[in-house]
Amino acid sequence: MNVKITMHLMPWELDNALLSFTQLKKSYFHLAEDVNVTIETVLNLSTKFIDWEESVLPKEFFITKYNDISVLLNDYNHIKRLYEGDEVYGFLNLQKESISKEVDYYVGLCPDIHFSEHLLALLLECAKLVQNKYFVITPQIYKKWDASWDEITDKRYVNVPHSEYDEADIFKVMYEMSANPQDPSLIPVKLNKWAWWFDLYNKDFYENLCPVPEDWNGYGPWDWYSMLLSENAKRMGYDMKQYLLKGETILETSSGFLKEKGFGSYYKQFLKILPEHAPVVQRKFYEENINVFLERGIKTLI
Repeated sequence: MNVKITMHLMPWELDNALLSFTQLKKSYFHLAEDVNVTIETVLNLSTKFIDWEESVLPKEFFITKYNDISVLLNDYNHIKRLYEGDEVYGFLNLQKESISKEVDYYVGLCPDIHFSEHLLALLLECAKLVQNKYFVITPQIYKKWDASWDEITDKRYVNVPHSEYDEADIFKVMYEMSANPQDPSLIPVKLNKWAWWFDLYNKDFYENLCPVPEDWNGYGPWDWYSMLLSENAKRMGYDMKQYLLKGETILETSSGFLKEKGFGSYYKQFLKILPEHAPVVQRKFYEENINVFLERGIKTLI
């Protein structure tokens, strides 16, 4: 079994990446012998996002930190890259670049997600059991901002008010999960829901059913697009299914007492960030034109 985990990193996300790399280091020792994991990471230093000449902190500071924390991934096959060009670049580009013929499963991982050291091994063992041609496996999540997330929400937190989704103390939640563990189980999800937080996609889904459109670059709602497109595929008779891995719960580290500052926001005051190319601006373009892209994607299914 060949697996690739992809992580796109902005300079101010490196402290979150340190936490993720630490969990991945622990995760390695739980993997089965027949599993080969490649981790592909990119530190994005694009001059479209940051004016380095006007920044207090030089890019070399972040390159050094990136290299230093990457030793935590030495047990894996770690593809470590820098993007120092002057074009728009983001996780959409990394998704397209990460495609490899030998990969069986892809895992999308955001750097600001907390996950247990058991999650990766459990996801991969569950993947061996699924027979659908196209599938996605997601862990449980903490409460989110609207009811559309409730189906994949850990039942211990489903009654938390939506308005308090970002108030959780991550350390308290971690304690509750360890003090009252749930037996892992895999159940089908009725309505597709995922967000590139720590999701596993099988090869046919990732490369053939819902690939990133060739003309997408930088940041965009591929998660939303792939959910919509795969729902249409199911209605058309495609053998596609999402599964929820119960017993493993993830949540964002930037919540509760870390919500205001988080890990990494302190770097931004020392960087000259160019707002006209910010990820939120790029994402807005794709969101405003999602129906056009979806219609085009549906035509590829016919």
